[in-house]
Amino acid sequence: MKKTFINTAFVIFTAVNSLHLNAASASKESVEEFFKVIKMEEQMTGGFEAMMPAIDQLSIQLKLNQEEKSELLSIYLDWFENDIDRPKVINELVSIYSQAFSEEEIISITDFYRTPAGMKFTEKSPELMGIAMQIGVKEGQSKQHLLIEKLTPFIEAHDK
Repeated sequence: MKKTFINTAFVIFTAVNSLHLNAASASKESVEEFFKVIKMEEQMTGGFEAMMPAIDQLSIQLKLNQEEKSELLSIYLDWFENDIDRPKVINELVSIYSQAFSEEEIISITDFYRTPAGMKFTEKSPELMGIAMQIGVKEGQSKQHLLIEKLTPFIEAHDK
């Protein structure tokens, strides 16, 4: 009897919890619409632009001339355009956004991005992300010696 009660309670809890999760999740279609509004495909291309500081840094480390730097850039661009499965990335993001936002929330967010302020935010985001990345890389590089100072004793203690 006790076992039946526990099993029944578990089934009810699971069903109620499942209904709650489904009610709280945004639909795939709503997230896809949001991605269209924010031009997710273009945002991903802008993501390549955000990689430029890292590519520039690599070319400096390798002491490349302009021709070699162009070749390095071509390699990265080929990789980005031909090897990155953007539909796969977008599908994974749709799933993540669906779980992170309710239907009502994703609709509200989409509505915001349809406003002039939202459209401007969408337009400026890739450029601003690139600038933010450059600032982060620059700060990281300027403090890299501090990280090395902190890591050296740890590495020496564990390097066997």
